[in-house]
Parts: sequence; C-alpha cells; structure tokens
Amino acid sequence: MTDVCTGSGLPTGLEPGLDSGTTTVTAHGGRVSFDVPLGWNAIERAPGEVVAAVEPDDADRFRTNVVVTVAPVDRPVVEWDLETSRREAAELDGYLLLDRAEVEVGGHPGTRRLTTHSTPAGESVTTASWSTVVDGVGITLTARVATLRVPEMAAVVAAVAASLVVRSDRQAAA
Repeated sequence: MTDVCTGSGLPTGLEPGLDSGTTTVTAHGGRVSFDVPLGWNAIERAPGEVVAAVEPDDADRFRTNVVVTVAPVDRPVVEWDLETSRREAAELDGYLLLDRAEVEVGGHPGTRRLTTHSTPAGESVTTASWSTVVDGVGITLTARVATLRVPEMAAVVAAVAASLVVRSDRQAAA
C-alpha cells in the first residue's frame, strides 16, 4: 500500500499502529481504500461503498470517526484545500487551523490540515484531513477525535491515514 504521506503527517512521536487488527474498506468505486480497526461500524452509501467508519458506541462521548468525501474539482489541490478551510471556518463554531502542510496523499500531491472546533453540544473536536485531487476528483479522508482523547487515539488515526490508497482511473480499471 501507498502511505498517505512520508510519515503520518502527525506530530513526531505519534507513530502509526493498530493493536487490535484492521479491516480494509473501499469507497468511490474502489478508487479509495483505507484500513479501520476491527469492530468499527462502517457506514455505506450503497453496498460495498463505504463513506465513513465510526468507533463502537461507548456511552455519551463523541465517537472517533473517519469519513471519505469525493467531489469534482477543477483547480489545484492547494487552492481547493484553502477554499475548504475557509468554508469550514465560516461554518464550524470555534474553528481554529492548527497546522497545514503539503504532503503526499495516497501516492499523489496533497495537503494535510489539523484543526479544532466545537460541536453543537460544546465538545472540542480535533480534526485531521488529508486531501488530494486525482483525475479531476477531489478526495479527502477526514478523522475526527474528541480533543481530550487525541493522545489515546493518535496512533489509530495515524495508522488509518497511513493505509490510505488513492487510485487513478487507470489504476482502478486494471
């Protein structure tokens, strides 16, 4: 598999790792795949077309989740990512951009953003997003974690991101 970027794109010392095993899920007609921990609930738009995976329910806490979004894009990935960041800043309460970098995403030029915001329930959420544009399609893998759980979930998020594979139309057809 192709790493999402050199290293995890997360702060040094947060190495990827999943102790309990994983399962690979695919999205966008097989063009996108990534690993999630066993036991996470896959949310499918259609059979075999995963758009999100959520950690098992555990009482009243924010559930760590990863979401894949795809959309037509007619500009370079950096411009698209900046536009997305501006839109999120306008839409999300307490949005704060913590870090942004140009990285390799699934073998393609891309970006990684680390942000935080508040949910409508007042919970602080930290978000890491990896985006790329391939064959005119913008693909983003977004992981959301309750901010107080970032140290606990960092290795899981890094491993999910590191497992991301994005295939071009030519690769998907093969």
